[in-house]
Amino acid sequence: MFVLKINSIQQKRASDLTMTTELISTVFLSEKRKNTLIMLLNGPATIDEIKQSIDGTTSAIMAQVKILLEQGLIEQSDDEYRLTHIGQIVLKKIKPLIETLNVVEGNKEFWDSRDLGAVPDTLLDRIGDLGEVMIHEPDLNHLFEPPKELLTSLKQTKNVCTFYSYFCPTCPNNYAELAKKEVNYNLILTRPVYERLRDEYTDQYNAIMQSRNSNLFVCEENIDKPGAISVTDNLLLLSFFNKKGFFDHKKIISFEDSARQWGRQFFLHYKDLAEQVK
Repeated sequence: MFVLKINSIQQKRASDLTMTTELISTVFLSEKRKNTLIMLLNGPATIDEIKQSIDGTTSAIMAQVKILLEQGLIEQSDDEYRLTHIGQIVLKKIKPLIETLNVVEGNKEFWDSRDLGAVPDTLLDRIGDLGEVMIHEPDLNHLFEPPKELLTSLKQTKNVCTFYSYFCPTCPNNYAELAKKEVNYNLILTRPVYERLRDEYTDQYNAIMQSRNSNLFVCEENIDKPGAISVTDNLLLLSFFNKKGFFDHKKIISFEDSARQWGRQFFLHYKDLAEQVK
């Protein structure tokens, strides 16, 4: 009797594992199936609506929809398809993984070479929130110039949060311009960068300190830190040191709302470690 019970448990575990493998394969082994499921997270859709959102012919999409129906992840009501309760449960769990893979796989060489030790675990778990990112890699003639996307955003934004752990020669003028425009500006610098700003760029430093809406903070050099964080009303810019500890000027930029929220939380992590300059 005991042996029969063990065999029964083993058979159930094997069956559960097979079912889990089938569900994972259903979601991940087809871009069309994966994208269809993500689309249906936002609500029911017809085949025509799915086709408009996903690249493919009607027959190709219908073939994948049939598989999703057979696996019990979606159901049909009249001309519309929607997630089943099981589909909703599975997709809400899998979506963060899909988003993470999209971020990492889209720029694998970049992420492989970055030191991400400065990112808190809670934010690393949500790296998928960065969404669609672009890699900015300047040529030799523009190494120390901020990306044009950031400069354009700074001219329009009403709120800026910035962290720098390296000195950017063109940045003091950008800091001062934001201060003079009375943009809501929070700036965190590591101590060596702060001291150089204070001692060598007096006019720009004074503009920041005299602004009603600018707040300057200093954090110590001996903490784990990224190269830079900049969050505006429509953009997130991040830079990290490479795994050899060097800053190679590569940056990522995202315009997605979830990325800016992620970036603000990353910035607040360092604000908690910093001391405001009075």
